Amino acid sequence: MTDETRGPALHRDDELTEHLRALTAPPADPAYWDGLHARILARVAQGREEGEWWAVSERTYRVGLMAAGLTLIVAGSLWMRARAIETRMAYESQIETPADVQPVFARRGLFDDDRPGAHPTPGPR
Repeated sequence: MTDETRGPALHRDDELTEHLRALTAPPADPAYWDGLHARILARVAQGREEGEWWAVSERTYRVGLMAAGLTLIVAGSLWMRARAIETRMAYESQIETPADVQPVFARRGLFDDDRPGAHPTPGPR
C-alpha cells in the first residue's frame, strides 16, 4: 500500500506564525477601543434621529410585500396546475379504453329493410 491518501506532510513554520500573529493581533492602544465605541454609539444615535436604524423603510416594506404576494400567487397556481394534472391522469387511468377495442354506437342500416315494420308508415291524422 502507498501513503498517498494521507495528504501533504505538515511542517511547523514558526516565522510565518509570528508574522500572522502580528498582522491579526488586536490593537494594544486603549484609545482605539474608545474610538470604536464612540463611532458605534454615534451611528446608533444617528439612526434614532432618522427613525429606527434597524427598521426597514416603507418603500422596501411595500416591495417586499408585493414580492411575497407574487410568490404566493405563482406557487399557488403551480400547485393547482399540478393537482389538476394528477387528477386528470388518475381519471384517465380509470376510464381508459384499450386501443384494440372500439366502442360500437347505434348506426343506420342495422335492420333489414325488407322486414315488415322496419319503416313505420305515417297513419291518418
